[in-house]
Amino acid sequence: MDTLQDKGTLENLPFREDGTIDINEMMRRGLEATVNQIMDWQADEICGEGNRRNGYRERRLLTVLGEITMRIPKLREGTYFPDELVRPYSRVDRAMVGIVKEVYVRGLSTRKIEKAADALKFGSLSPSRVSRMTADLDEEVAALNACRFDGTDFPYLWLDATYLNCRDEGHVQSKGVVTAIACGEDGSRRFVGFDVVDTESAVSWKAFLRSLRKRGVKGVKCVVSDDHAGLVQAIAEVFQGAAWQRCIVHLERSVAGWFSKKEDKAVAAAAMKAVFAERDPQLVRAAYRQATERIARLKGRAGELLEDAEADALAYLDFPYEHHVRLRTNNVQERANGEIKRRAKVVGAFPSVGSMMRLVGAVLADVNEEWLGAQFMDAASLKDVARSKTGLEPIPDDVMEKARICVATAIEAKLGRAA
Repeated sequence: MDTLQDKGTLENLPFREDGTIDINEMMRRGLEATVNQIMDWQADEICGEGNRRNGYRERRLLTVLGEITMRIPKLREGTYFPDELVRPYSRVDRAMVGIVKEVYVRGLSTRKIEKAADALKFGSLSPSRVSRMTADLDEEVAALNACRFDGTDFPYLWLDATYLNCRDEGHVQSKGVVTAIACGEDGSRRFVGFDVVDTESAVSWKAFLRSLRKRGVKGVKCVVSDDHAGLVQAIAEVFQGAAWQRCIVHLERSVAGWFSKKEDKAVAAAAMKAVFAERDPQLVRAAYRQATERIARLKGRAGELLEDAEADALAYLDFPYEHHVRLRTNNVQERANGEIKRRAKVVGAFPSVGSMMRLVGAVLADVNEEWLGAQFMDAASLKDVARSKTGLEPIPDDVMEKARICVATAIEAKLGRAA
């Protein structure tokens, strides 16, 4: 086994203040020496007969081990550049760029990356430099929003908006970032589009949905969303014939908003929970009507809201039973929005719409990779999905009575626990 014979080698090792060897610095020095030795060898091979070396030009390169100084040989005739080691004009190693892009997407702000790099002695990583490094993400984001989906159908589509602060026209404003998640006929889910739009405008929603259609999002049987202004109209126009499922979680919140008394709010919540706890479509419809009547006695406007929303809140019942839990809420979007918010939180206010779109798009691409490796719905159950017409059948009296008992029992249990 070889040993270090030269005591001078030991004396030149980088020691920390506590007397331990700085292994990272030792590796950085070794990398610097190796890179420079390789360039010397390559330059010697190029020289050959009649050509000679003519000094060096220094260039700094930021690597995962820290900043190194590259001594690039100059020739009297011709030029030499170590293309195998570094790209022209680059001041940062590709591995370092990859790490910075990854931690940026994971939710580390440009200023925090600068502080971390300084603490780890990686070299200078100013926020502007980090921004230039993460600009490579723009191509990935553009590819995500330009991807075509020809040759496959997407029976189900979930739409939602989340709001992020962004500097625009000299002021920090709240911007609506809309995203679309689709379930393909193969059972997988994916983000099929995102954009910044005026969420109050039907025109903006229609433009967004039409862009999905142009890229091949077709075969949509049901669209799930909250009751955003303008969105319902846009869905009806762009995805003609598709059902609209109003998210029942948001509907429950809207109903609860009509009540100020704690006890009345508890009664309304218990009645709604009783409805969606049932699985038989006919019983669910009966329970919904019983709950509507019970809630209307407490607050007429809340009852009217439920009555008007019945067809849209129960649209999921017209589709296969195994899809009901997924279809009746917009939870898949809520979780995705939570991930966007979590990673955007460290930024506070984005400096531009472009930087906001970059991070959001990178997050969605990251989530897409995780989703495409897992089954969201059973592919066999998605084959030839069609909307049934069972909701048009009259509900028998015995089912209505059973539903009344279910709702009354749930309310009594809730009030009993509250007492």
